[in-house]
Amino acid sequence: MTRNLQLHLEDNWRLQYSSSFPAISLGTNSQGNPIYQPITEIIVPTIFDKSIIAVSITTTVPVSRIWKYAGYLSYSLTTGLGASFVGERQRLFLGKFNLLFFEDLNVNYFVSIQVPQWFINANVAIYQYEGIDRTTLEDDIQAIKAALGI
Repeated sequence: MTRNLQLHLEDNWRLQYSSSFPAISLGTNSQGNPIYQPITEIIVPTIFDKSIIAVSITTTVPVSRIWKYAGYLSYSLTTGLGASFVGERQRLFLGKFNLLFFEDLNVNYFVSIQVPQWFINANVAIYQYEGIDRTTLEDDIQAIKAALGI
């Protein structure tokens, strides 16, 4: 069963959350290099209700360094027992739109992000896919109904 999506259309994406997080400066070490307190887990204060999101994380990369890793995204939903962590953490890549599909998720959910401890700032943007999300099964059912005159 194939999903029919229109991921390529910009109008199908809506910015749900965007914020910047600086690490707290703790001064300098004995060599005069700055020391920072790591950025704590970012709890995104937004409820998501679609199963497809795109996450972008950027940071200041020191000169002569190549960083590709941007941390992890976790998602949770509210159950009768409270907030419940769901599934595996999703690895995120730096400076790219990380496209995430949460299969068979038809309830509202929340996300949190943990960036690497060496980040001195993090810029986070999360978009939710608002476009067509159908399966070919739905198209097949409609074709059968049309053929039967239903």
